[in-house]
Amino acid sequence: MAKAVLAELLRFIAANEELPRTRARYPGYDRDALGRLIAAAADRVEEAEKAREPAPGAGSKGIKVRKVSDVEKAAQRAAAELDEAMDLSKAERDRRKKERAEREAAERAAADAAAAAEAARCTRLFTDGAARGNPGPAGAGAVIVNADGHIVAKIGKFLGDSTNNVAEYMGLILGLKRAKAMGIKELEVLSDSELMVKQLAGDYAVKADHLRPLHDEAQALIAGFDRIQVRHVPREENALADAMSNRAIDERL
Repeated sequence: MAKAVLAELLRFIAANEELPRTRARYPGYDRDALGRLIAAAADRVEEAEKAREPAPGAGSKGIKVRKVSDVEKAAQRAAAELDEAMDLSKAERDRRKKERAEREAAERAAADAAAAAEAARCTRLFTDGAARGNPGPAGAGAVIVNADGHIVAKIGKFLGDSTNNVAEYMGLILGLKRAKAMGIKELEVLSDSELMVKQLAGDYAVKADHLRPLHDEAQALIAGFDRIQVRHVPREENALADAMSNRAIDERL
């Protein structure tokens, strides 16, 4: 393609084409920036062609004289326009990136606030188990607190000689059964047994044979609620259920 035609074609594209595929491929550049880049390319093609033209009177030797000032000015102008376009597009990319980060942060904050508000409105089941000697005299305890913060049920059961892990599962099972009997559909379960919580979540395997039936029973009860969350909490936040499991041992409930 002749250089003059190429420069003319580039200018036509720069002035008239929307360049949808190019804009999709380079999202940091808007239509105006791409037009300036293409127009700058046309200027460089045209100036490069002019630089190759023979000077007047060069004769048959065909000596080509470069018009230094015109060529350099055109090149400098094109380079400046290119740099400006790239600077603008970078600023635009940075602005959009910042806006996306701020929007995502706001969405996360809103989701966290909604989850906290939902949890605050939800009935809570605190469960625990204790074994003095492990194995030794053991008790299971559970306390149900409604969305207004009032205790609506306390459950305790003496288990005889057993282990702490068995007592923890029994406290959960007793609490889930009572919540189901009370017609509760949505429940947040809180326990200070990290082992039990992670086994229920599937993070830990149930390796002890004597715990598998208890684990399966708890999972079946959990599946019967419309919405339920089982969460690990520090021991100091589970004082109500801890008190019930120890009371079950002391009073042989």
